[in-house]
Amino acid sequence: MKSKWHNIAIQTKSFKELQEIQKLIPIRASVPQVIEWLIKVGQQQLATEESELLENDKRTESDKIHRSI
Repeated sequence: MKSKWHNIAIQTKSFKELQEIQKLIPIRASVPQVIEWLIKVGQQQLATEESELLENDKRTESDKIHRSI
């Protein structure tokens, strides 16, 4: 059975930044929970930006079609 946990190494500066983020969260969260939360937030941000880019591409294509008519 594969382990659910993985050991990682990060720079001290990055770990201190992670701890600062941990302090900003309004609930007590372990470092692994903060990492999981950051991953989810990052994924949501990427999905939002991707959908915005797709929407902008659609508008650009629509504008090109209307200009050519």
